[in-house]
Amino acid sequence: MKILEGQSNLLSNHEVYEHILEQQKKNRSKDRRVPPNQFTLTKDLLTCLRTKPGPLANQDKTHQYSTEALYELFKKLREANLQSDLSKGEMLMIVNLRPTNIAVLSTVVEDMLERFTEDEQQKIIDIITETLGFDEPAEAAEGEEYDEDAEPSIENS
Repeated sequence: MKILEGQSNLLSNHEVYEHILEQQKKNRSKDRRVPPNQFTLTKDLLTCLRTKPGPLANQDKTHQYSTEALYELFKKLREANLQSDLSKGEMLMIVNLRPTNIAVLSTVVEDMLERFTEDEQQKIIDIITETLGFDEPAEAAEGEEYDEDAEPSIENS
């Protein structure tokens, strides 16, 4: 097997997830035997992609991520004149991480404070949560209170 063009395309986690599920269905329908290491690899990969806080964690139930939803995300960002300011890598990371607040978005977008105003940053977050949804925050353990304004520290992290 030869690699003709290295890194000619980038794949999102959703595309990898869909491809793996499609391959599993194809193998089951044809009663194909797969090598044990391939079985282990696909099982571990699906487990990793379905693990919270990843956006694909509830994909089996919610089906929030779809090709149509991703096209809708790109369309809305383009309509808001924000997509042209984002690189391909940043768009891929937005799809893979589904940031739901500005702090997480700033880890994805390079020099975000210089490139976007606060209103534009919030607009990006609103478009992401509108098209791709968001997970409800995890409930605090029983008897444990959660203070949203608490500063992160070693004691309370």
